Amino acid sequence: MLSHDLMDAWTHLDSPVHRLDARVKLVSAVVVVLGIVMVPVAHNDLLLAYATLLVAVSAASLLPARWILGRLAILAPFLLLGTIAAALLPSPEALPLWTSVGGKCLLTLLAAMLLAGTTTSAELLRAAQALHVPRTLTALSGFAITYIAVLADEAGRMITAMRSRGRVRGTRRRLRVGGSLIASLMARAAERADRIALAMVSRGYRGTMPALAQERVPATQWLIAIATAAIAGAVAWAGWSA
Repeated sequence: MLSHDLMDAWTHLDSPVHRLDARVKLVSAVVVVLGIVMVPVAHNDLLLAYATLLVAVSAASLLPARWILGRLAILAPFLLLGTIAAALLPSPEALPLWTSVGGKCLLTLLAAMLLAGTTTSAELLRAAQALHVPRTLTALSGFAITYIAVLADEAGRMITAMRSRGRVRGTRRRLRVGGSLIASLMARAAERADRIALAMVSRGYRGTMPALAQERVPATQWLIAIATAAIAGAVAWAGWSA
């Protein structure tokens, strides 16, 4: 079953990255992603600097390499097709452009994975609130994180019940059964959403979640975010000033 324990499977580790405050990690991740996106196509070699930084953070986080590579593999089909298409195009600018796009996608995904793998979803939401991200956005994100897990659990139970009734043979029959399962899941999701909305309104919900008080971030941890911003700024300056 998919639950928050599974979604936050490696957030319990005790590493220097895990011990950082979620606000520091969120700011650092945003700065790194912005720096990656700003690298000019003509200086794709600067992406190696960000790759080195993220690999070092990965090693310090103690996250399993298999877990990281397994999630990076999501991009493998797209990167492969894009590389083939860029190689076949007659334009000499196609391959450098695709190298820039593919490298940025890969590094951005790695940065997001490191943030999610070392910080629980609840901590990320509280950090976003503390950094004055609009409460509507944080509330919607919280609902999505919670109810994606709920719907996945519901789908798992439905699939288990379907398999317990016997193996479905034939492609057409499998498609028909799969369509019925999806329709039933959507109907249950709508019913659950109505019940949850009524329960929240009855408890005083008025469109925003209450903000939670948080401890101050140690100054030494903010220095890490400042150092990250300095590195990203130096790489960006090197790319655009060359």
